[in-house]
Amino acid sequence: MPSFLHTPLKILLTGLAAVAVLLAARLAGLGLGPIQAAPASLAAVLVFLVGLGFAAFLWWLASRCFTLLRDPATTPEQMAALRELPLALPEGTVRALLALIVGVIGLPLLLFSQSLALNDAIAGYVNGIIAGVFGYYFGARSTNPEAQAARRLSDALESQTRANEALRQSAATESREPAEALARLERHLGTARLLVQRIGPALPAGLIPREAEAALAQAEQALATARTRPDLAAIQAATAALTGANGPLPALLRAASPLLPAAAGGPLAGVALLMGLGWSLGAAAWRRFRARLLEAPHDPTLFEPGAITPASAELRLAQAPIFARLFTPRLAEPGFLAGLLDTCLRPEAAALLWARYPGFAHPEEAAEGLSEFRRALLEDRLEADLAPDLVARVAQGLGQRGGAVSLPEGGPDQARAALQGLTLLLGEWRDSRTDPTPLLKELAA
Repeated sequence: MPSFLHTPLKILLTGLAAVAVLLAARLAGLGLGPIQAAPASLAAVLVFLVGLGFAAFLWWLASRCFTLLRDPATTPEQMAALRELPLALPEGTVRALLALIVGVIGLPLLLFSQSLALNDAIAGYVNGIIAGVFGYYFGARSTNPEAQAARRLSDALESQTRANEALRQSAATESREPAEALARLERHLGTARLLVQRIGPALPAGLIPREAEAALAQAEQALATARTRPDLAAIQAATAALTGANGPLPALLRAASPLLPAAAGGPLAGVALLMGLGWSLGAAAWRRFRARLLEAPHDPTLFEPGAITPASAELRLAQAPIFARLFTPRLAEPGFLAGLLDTCLRPEAAALLWARYPGFAHPEEAAEGLSEFRRALLEDRLEADLAPDLVARVAQGLGQRGGAVSLPEGGPDQARAALQGLTLLLGEWRDSRTDPTPLLKELAA
């Protein structure tokens, strides 16, 4: 038997069981006289039973709707549509039930008003109620098909609009993805050209992998093809070759990473942060930064007039062991530190130190002490250049957490050479106004 017939059959069998009980009582001689003698009581009982029947029917409908709500297959749109309906029942159900209740109860009362001893006033009230309910119900039903057709048309148009918007967004995504991949390839390709063709020949052998030239050629071919017929797979493969372990920039970053403590993003994050800071510095600060990383000879233009005071020079004297040994006892002499600072910032400072300040073992020791002191002074200016707010802003752009930045102190020759190659690359980026933040963020991730 079909499942949809189970519930109506149960209702029918329940009614037949009730009728069977009444017939059995009558055959058994049980008196129904009080009810038969009072037709109004019989009508009241019947009205009560009809009300219970309709209440059971409503409960059954509501349970079916709640079953639908609990179904995982029900979509949020269907849930929202059900909330708009009275009692979450199909549209028109409540109106139909009200009309049925009035018809099932009102019509028998009206037809048997004489038997029930109803006066004309009550019969008139019942007749008005039945006429009003039926007139409203059937009047609404007569105009409902047009309203339903309009609503269905509106729903169809809305669904079509949503489908068109989804198709438009999908098409935009599909067209944007090759464009973004191509832009990423061009970004890495420009850097690879600089490293392989211009900077790489000046670096020690092995810093730029031999495979980098093949990756560069593959990327050039993919870019040329993409101009006329974009191939997303070929573009992504070429980009992966440039950004992989044998790519020129990742290899150089990896070689320089032992000189710097690893940031939160991994071993390459510290070098990426240092490169990002170099890009963000002003012109004067960049010259000091580059001189420090390249270990360049002293340049008097690195220090603005008045930027180094005797007080700051005294603080940095402790970081120059040779000067600290010879000059710390003389710091109390009036004007001694100002004269020493003036001498150290002159181009011929090494010869002047050997001639003016006794205590050096030989001229080479004077030159070495001068180099230590100038390096300490440069570190002092760089600490002011690399302010915490600048570090935090650059770290945020690279997707890292901000923190203190320490400049490299010595290390293996290969690592120092790699860092110097990166400094030259950073200078090329600055000259061409190429922001390396997206590229560094991708590599350090």
